[in-house]
Amino acid sequence: MTDLNLPIFKYDASGPYENGLKHGETFKEAIKELVKIRTSLLLKRSPHLKDKLDEFAQLQFEETMKFDAALAQELEGIAKGSDTTVRDIIILNNYTDFRDIQLDYDNQDEGCTSVSYIDETNSIAAQTWDMHQSAKNYLMLIDIVDEAKGTRQLIYTVCGCLGLMAVNNHGQFIGVNNINVVDGVNGIIWPALIRKAAQRDKLEEVGKLLMEAPITSGHNYLISDGKSAFNYEITPTQKEILNSDPKGLIFHTNHCLGKKIKTVEDPNNISKTTHARFDLVSKYKNEISDEASVMSLLMSHDGHPISICSHFAPEGAKDPSQTCGGALFNYQTQVFKAWRGCKKYDKNFEYVEIHLPLIL
Repeated sequence: MTDLNLPIFKYDASGPYENGLKHGETFKEAIKELVKIRTSLLLKRSPHLKDKLDEFAQLQFEETMKFDAALAQELEGIAKGSDTTVRDIIILNNYTDFRDIQLDYDNQDEGCTSVSYIDETNSIAAQTWDMHQSAKNYLMLIDIVDEAKGTRQLIYTVCGCLGLMAVNNHGQFIGVNNINVVDGVNGIIWPALIRKAAQRDKLEEVGKLLMEAPITSGHNYLISDGKSAFNYEITPTQKEILNSDPKGLIFHTNHCLGKKIKTVEDPNNISKTTHARFDLVSKYKNEISDEASVMSLLMSHDGHPISICSHFAPEGAKDPSQTCGGALFNYQTQVFKAWRGCKKYDKNFEYVEIHLPLIL
């Protein structure tokens, strides 16, 4: 299995297809491995989808093309460069949402924990990434600079994927948590929504985009501009903004909190760790005061293995997950910090810091 060691890959001004092509060529073998892993996981969890993969992937690609043609072209470039197919790359990007189109699975163990902390002197947005444990070695960062426009985006992702979370030099941060719902349809792939949100320069524009996007399934999106932060619980049929007071600590794990969203939550397929992690954040809520305490929270092993830095892999689980990494942006220091693996339990833990000067 390939180990990318959390590389930073730079996009240039050559164009979306060309950057995708370079991405695909550079990480060709790793992308092929991850396609194989995620396709296998999808069919193991939802074997009824075997004869629907081509149809659903094509529909999701077409919806993504209508949503943002440049991002669809990037997907085509990644597929060409990695000697895979667009279907393969759609599955790599959107395999969690595939499962919600026709529900017939169990042992939903994936999850993430997202937090924002804002007070008079601190502003921090961050999240862990809990995925199938095989994804850890494929984590990477994409650094997108447009010198003509004066913009820069930092994207936390896995190879072959448009993006898992992002922050830009306008201070717009977007993270995401999976929620399991019963109203899945074939819409855009959610990593395209992450990337399009990363192109916005105002928080209200990010929020508007989230409320209007034709998505495939349910997610909570944590958005922040350093002054305010909100959780947006979004499904194909229900959309709700949480947190009337955006200051202090706000957080989310992987169960629905909004009244409207709960009406479409799938009670049989809620993350096995979400309530424990939510309770752990609540337990330490009053101890959060700065970046160090946020980082300590995200790397906490209180309650191990069902901890915020999670290592929960129950016997018989079809999709055992662990905390594969995480990222944090500090609006005061203007430094983005990202890590791969667990500092305590992984020998191949990787950590990077990137200075991201903000346009104020």
